[in-house]
Amino acid sequence: MLLMRAARQGTLSAMGRLIYGARGMHIEIEDRLLAHVQAVVFAKLRRREPFPITWLEPVREGSGRRSIWINESLELAFEFNGSRQVELDRELLEQMTQRANSTAGMNLADHAHNPKPAAKVTPVS
Repeated sequence: MLLMRAARQGTLSAMGRLIYGARGMHIEIEDRLLAHVQAVVFAKLRRREPFPITWLEPVREGSGRRSIWINESLELAFEFNGSRQVELDRELLEQMTQRANSTAGMNLADHAHNPKPAAKVTPVS
């Protein structure tokens, strides 16, 4: 299912998915943010550096906060809704990498282009 969300500038942003673990938890993330998450995840995993990713849940999903642990033994897949390669913002990558290197880990709400929440989990049927 194609999910769209209005960005602050009034444009619509495509939602991609991070598919996490053998159970295939689907975490919907705006394509632009997902591309940056992918770059940071790949860099961290190449160095065998595990870290957490946290995001806020939408009110309609019960609010709250979720976290996942990223490490080299997990199955991960990145699915983008849009077909165009996203131009990566070096400053945003540096901010995300710094957060990923901290004890708190990467919080997607800190880097969302759209208003919070930055991600949504889709139950696997």
